[in-house]
Amino acid sequence: MSLDLIKLKQEIALLILDKLENVEITPERAAQIAKFVLKNFPENLTDEQVRVIIPKLGDQFHELVGVVHKHLSMYEEGNKDKKIKVVNTLIKQAQLDQVQNMLKQHFTEKNI
Repeated sequence: MSLDLIKLKQEIALLILDKLENVEITPERAAQIAKFVLKNFPENLTDEQVRVIIPKLGDQFHELVGVVHKHLSMYEEGNKDKKIKVVNTLIKQAQLDQVQNMLKQHFTEKNI
């Protein structure tokens, strides 16, 4: 299990406990969230699979929007750093066609 997934599960658990203590959610709602997390985030997920599933948390459980946003932002930042390193390496190797293809793919994903 990746450290990001462990951290995500921990933050969700702490948020659920905090909201229960402050009577911001019912025990039934907390159970729904916990069941969703246990069902949809098994230990063998890749980081990419986690990134795809995380938005569903925010869609189904508005209580988790802050956690969802934080983890999606962390993923995007880490992914951006990886892409920059790859592009720099390709430029040094004079593989400009590959650089161009990566940039096209990046901007297509961003809908720019």
